[in-house]
Amino acid sequence: MDYREFGTTGMRLSAVGLGGLLAHFWEGAAGHPPAEEKRRIYLRAAELGINLFDMGYGDEPHIPDELKGPSDDRHFSLKVGEPKVDELEGTIDGHLANIRREAIDILRVHHYAFVQSEELRGKVAELKDRGKVRSLCTIRHFEKDQEIYLERGPEEEADADLVIYNYVCRWQAPGIERSARTGKGVLIMKALGGQWLNWADQAQADWAQADAEQVIELAPKGEGLRPELPLIYPIVKGPWQELCEPGEAVPRTNKAIDWVLATEGVHTALVAFASVEELEEGLGVLAGVAG
Repeated sequence: MDYREFGTTGMRLSAVGLGGLLAHFWEGAAGHPPAEEKRRIYLRAAELGINLFDMGYGDEPHIPDELKGPSDDRHFSLKVGEPKVDELEGTIDGHLANIRREAIDILRVHHYAFVQSEELRGKVAELKDRGKVRSLCTIRHFEKDQEIYLERGPEEEADADLVIYNYVCRWQAPGIERSARTGKGVLIMKALGGQWLNWADQAQADWAQADAEQVIELAPKGEGLRPELPLIYPIVKGPWQELCEPGEAVPRTNKAIDWVLATEGVHTALVAFASVEELEEGLGVLAGVAG
């Protein structure tokens, strides 16, 4: 496992982090793993050198006790989205109690919420001053937040950004370059593609056969989605096929992840894996899988 200095935070993160398993949203529709498999994923991830674990998606009860408690070599990020200021500290305290820690290593807040609320900015600064939050990462999920990152790069008050970036969707590259120049951290989401479709349609679609017209038909935005197709294609279809080796119908996930990690300025790709086998493929450790 490769480890990288996370901006100026003093943390050294694994190049791949374990993303939220999304149980809260679509476990029933997509067949996400049962509790015991989630435990196996966490433990195998740690065994393979992953030291960043994401929270805020409903899987926190499945974090094994073996990974909880104080550690200088293991880190937890927490997504709070657009929090109510008077509830933020209580939310953080609940997660800290669960993982038996005194501080959240990376607090993730939607960019628009952070820049629009002076009260929220003040609260986050207070929590950092008191040592309850080590670093702030703004989430560049929504289009306006992505556009601002593309044009201006990171916010001065933030330590890092979480950015959509992958082999097919590369338009955030200028923002990543600015982050690298200013010493800011960069986390990556959607390293394997797939965005802007509702969970039921994602679960029901035969992505191995889907083309652009089928994606547009499935998407709630319909024809309005056409300019955003690079955000949507999951790894099994579309331009991703360029990563296939001869004879492969679907590219290996480790190749897509390695492509992202080869970008200067990128520190960690947060990737959700639904099984130990998916995890091992993504890290390129399955028998016969080369980087």
